Amino acid sequence: MEKVSLAKLSRAAFPLLTIFMYLLTPIGQMLIPTAHAAFSAASLTVSDSRAGASGVTYTTDGTPSASTPIQRYRIDFCTTASGSCTVPSGLNTTGAALSADTIEGATPTTDFTTNGTVIINIVGNSVSETGQTGVTLTGITNPTTINTTYFARITSFSDAGTTVIDTSTVAFAILDTTSIAVTASVDPTLTFTVTGVSSGSTVNGATTDVTTTATTVPFGTLSSGDPSIAAHDLTVVTNAVNGYTITVRGLTAPVLQAGSENIDEFTGTNASPVNWSAPSGTTASVNTGYFGYTTNDSTLGTGTANRFTNSGPNWAGTTTTAAEVAYSPTGVTTETTRIGWRAEVNGLQPAGAYSGTVVLVATPTY
Repeated sequence: MEKVSLAKLSRAAFPLLTIFMYLLTPIGQMLIPTAHAAFSAASLTVSDSRAGASGVTYTTDGTPSASTPIQRYRIDFCTTASGSCTVPSGLNTTGAALSADTIEGATPTTDFTTNGTVIINIVGNSVSETGQTGVTLTGITNPTTINTTYFARITSFSDAGTTVIDTSTVAFAILDTTSIAVTASVDPTLTFTVTGVSSGSTVNGATTDVTTTATTVPFGTLSSGDPSIAAHDLTVVTNAVNGYTITVRGLTAPVLQAGSENIDEFTGTNASPVNWSAPSGTTASVNTGYFGYTTNDSTLGTGTANRFTNSGPNWAGTTTTAAEVAYSPTGVTTETTRIGWRAEVNGLQPAGAYSGTVVLVATPTY
């Protein structure tokens, strides 16, 4: 048997070993990925998490690992954190705009032509990074798949896009189209209070000589040529955004009646109230007595707003149709209007116990 020397074996095996080593080198390079530094405290904040929402602002932030000047800053929006990047369904970044950035250097330019990829260029930048770095993008349309987490892969480059400085992947969540729908209801409120006014008070410049209760106007005995004046305070509290109106009407016309006799309504009207004038009728129960009302509200909502207070007090006679005596265009915490009542007779007014009813109504407008 021929003996094979070690030297021969080594020489014979060398080509094979060399080939094996050459083959091993690229395989090793394929199995060991290149590592890059990462932004610290990296984040992406969205201004609106609703699925499909448009005009949303996306803001990135993070601290670079080194002070190397950034010449390109890129964001890829993906459905996964790693591997092949699939753009989230419904996401639209082509209409975005760069509204702010914290990248050192000159004003950057942008490239948003590829949907799902945002590129910020500061080509030739030589200014070192000194702190947090990020961008604010406006006008983005969110992905449309509800209740899903998506990922933004953020990469910075020291050149036009080949030499990576830092890379980080951050997550953001898209909720339902309503995010969290918040609902609440507030019940309408109205408090309407009628309060009596004592004798010796004033109403729209006239002095009262009758004390009223919340439900009565006790004029007492009327004497010829001696008018009697009374008043009530009307207080409203309401949350009606369009305010309220208070109206007055007589349950009958005229209000004050005694059998077949009556005390007529004053000649002024709600639309055109006038200064008081004494009754001058010469036929019983025909303008031989008057009953009327006034209000100190100078901002009424219909007609001339200050018609009762301008050169007043001005008075009007009641009718069976509701007429405005107080008004507010907005809701009020509390607001009080004083209305006055006045009665007067002459010597031809028939004797009798006159009575009647006036009706006050407060109507809020929601």
